[in-house]
Amino acid sequence: MDDKQDKLISRLFKDTLIIFLLSMFASTIGNIIDGIITGNFLGEDSLAAFGFTVPYQLFTTIFPTVLALGMQVLCSKSLGRGNLREANGIFSLAMTTALAIMIFLTGTTFLFAEQIADLQGASENLGAIRSLTIDYLEAFSLSLPALAAVMILTPIMQLDSDRHRALISVVVLSVSDIIGDLVCVFVFDGGLWGMGIATAISYWLAAGVLLLHFFKPNANFVYLPESMQVKNVGGMILAGLPVILGRGLSVLCVGILTRVALTCAGGTGVAVFTAVFNFFCMLEIVPKALSSATQMIIGILIGERDKHSMLKLMKLSLKSSLIISLSMTAAVFLAAPIIADLYTKDAAAYQMTLEGIRRVSLSIAAGAVALTFNYYYNSCGKYRLSTIMSVLNNIGFVVPFALILTLYLEMTGFWIALSLRYFALALVVFFITCRHCGRIIFRLEDYLLLPEDFDVADDKQLNITVTNKNEVLGLSERAQNFCEDCGIDNRRSMFAGICIEEMAGNIVDYGFDDGKKHFVDVRVIVKGEQVIIRIRDDCRPFDPKKQVELYNPEDPEKHIGIRLCKKISTEFDYVNVLKLNNLIVKI
Repeated sequence: MDDKQDKLISRLFKDTLIIFLLSMFASTIGNIIDGIITGNFLGEDSLAAFGFTVPYQLFTTIFPTVLALGMQVLCSKSLGRGNLREANGIFSLAMTTALAIMIFLTGTTFLFAEQIADLQGASENLGAIRSLTIDYLEAFSLSLPALAAVMILTPIMQLDSDRHRALISVVVLSVSDIIGDLVCVFVFDGGLWGMGIATAISYWLAAGVLLLHFFKPNANFVYLPESMQVKNVGGMILAGLPVILGRGLSVLCVGILTRVALTCAGGTGVAVFTAVFNFFCMLEIVPKALSSATQMIIGILIGERDKHSMLKLMKLSLKSSLIISLSMTAAVFLAAPIIADLYTKDAAAYQMTLEGIRRVSLSIAAGAVALTFNYYYNSCGKYRLSTIMSVLNNIGFVVPFALILTLYLEMTGFWIALSLRYFALALVVFFITCRHCGRIIFRLEDYLLLPEDFDVADDKQLNITVTNKNEVLGLSERAQNFCEDCGIDNRRSMFAGICIEEMAGNIVDYGFDDGKKHFVDVRVIVKGEQVIIRIRDDCRPFDPKKQVELYNPEDPEKHIGIRLCKKISTEFDYVNVLKLNNLIVKI
């Protein structure tokens, strides 16, 4: 793979990362803002009560998270095959299912708020903390349908080339939540109930911004209930199985850790754990966004069986994860006193919070690497391996470490346990790969765990990236010679060369006129007697299939090159995904 192809993958990765950063930020910002303002203005009891609601908040996000992840994996593979209608059906099914579940949970919360508080550990003997917990549970539950909509729709904005709307949505969410919380504290004295209502309003406003996307006349994604297939629910759940177990066990883990903190340091311990956990939910946005961006692109590359691009993407993702996470560790370690002061003014609580933030920050890099591989394995369909890693990460490592270390080191041992789980998980990736290969291995390609026949042999594929008209001129002859060398007859080899030169030339002529640097990535593979051509570019959206359908007999020369390519192909599919035009032609 040459440098120009590397640049196209890099640009795609960066653009996709932005949308996932926004998506993760949107799904957690309400919780983070509520935690900071609660700790600063409502006191230790309110912060402890907020902490008791964390398992409930994690539990309610399991369902939209699973559906969003499963939707992402299935849609990516459908789009990689050029099937937009199938992708729309998957999106519509995910949206319908998520909203139905979250509306049900909202009603259930109001009916059984006291019982839910008991399950979280906010028992009657805690007095005011219990009533505050119930207040926040009821108010926060009103945000659940909107939260689901935001989590499902935000990745769709990236797939449908409207990431600026996602940015606007996050800004609306953040600003409205901050304003709402401050008004609640200083104007209405609304307590935790008012904080929850402010969060709910902010999520509904953000969802409204995203829904406006579907009024665009050129939106590729639409709500298409007639294309929904119930069987895809199983596919989404299977793809999201690691998340189901991971989030479910995380709920259990947080509940156990809350009780461990209560045993170690009473109500102060719970408040401190809440503060540190709340802050690190924000820090985890970056490694999770990096992993999710990798997962989405990998899903498309798997559909294309493009091992070279997958390897490049994983190198880029891991490098970015390490650089960003190590920088975050240094910044958090230095800024820990300021961060701790945001959550509490109590001297004892401040010192425990400071220690917790610094110790847990040391594991960010290990966590980023482990998450990248976990999400990669999931996108490759290695659900069992991904599930095992999720179980170990969310309870298998952290709870035993915490129970043992707190016996000797109290809250210091508590923080060490939270850090050790990520290092242990990174070692799991190493040991699994070495066991798979039968020897100690450090080559990244082996860590992909791909079967030997995943991609065609190197001599059966041709990868070219062009950036100007001069580079297009020799494509026809080069592609024709390649096909003939692979045993394809002269007639179809000539057709392949004509098709590539016509389509790539058309892209350069009409897509490179905006003054920006662009790339046209051409991949030709020979599988048996079939020639498969994939042409990808990062220019403005252009659907050649629609141009063929708009053929006017009175102007027979218009789009003659596109019509010729369509005529000589057995399959001719186009999809615009991740702001890239993707044309797949089979001859």
